[in-house]
Amino acid sequence: MPTGGPGATETLPYRRQQQPAVTSAPRWETMQQIIHLALIMAAALAGGLLASRLNIPGSVIIGAMLGVIVLKLCLALPLALPRQWSLFIQIVVGATVGSSFSVDMLGQLRHYAVPILTSALLLIILGSVMAIVFTKFWGIDPGTAFISTSPGAMTAMTGMAGGLNVDIFLVLTFHITRVILVILLAPAIMRLSRMFL
Repeated sequence: MPTGGPGATETLPYRRQQQPAVTSAPRWETMQQIIHLALIMAAALAGGLLASRLNIPGSVIIGAMLGVIVLKLCLALPLALPRQWSLFIQIVVGATVGSSFSVDMLGQLRHYAVPILTSALLLIILGSVMAIVFTKFWGIDPGTAFISTSPGAMTAMTGMAGGLNVDIFLVLTFHITRVILVILLAPAIMRLSRMFL
């Protein structure tokens, strides 16, 4: 109640400040990311294990990719791995490639240095020419076109694409197609080479 008198100061009733309601949106987003990550890894693991029974080079990564694609088509959800996983994946790919090195490879490099370097340089030049053509006539990004046409193991090229600002799906499609064609055509090419060489 206000006090009487002209010089008195009117005291206002105390009003309790309302605390902002705690929203559960960040917690739900985190839970949603965890669920999406679990679904992606489960689909990739299932596809990779099924494809590994085929005993085909690169079948594990192809199977994992197809498993996730089928999952996304069935659920129609924008599933995606966190960006932080890109660094981890590149480290794993680097460890995989590095673990395949052996001391015997140095001896082979000395003995076959000329054909190895000649083959590598010619493939890089040919890939660069194809990348220029694909960029000019099909509008493919130059970086994507170069990585897609570069010689190399599919795992290494995919890992490199993950660290660059390129279309990793298109890169993977190029290299998957190359691996499949090599697998299908290799027996016939080897038979022809034995006949004429």
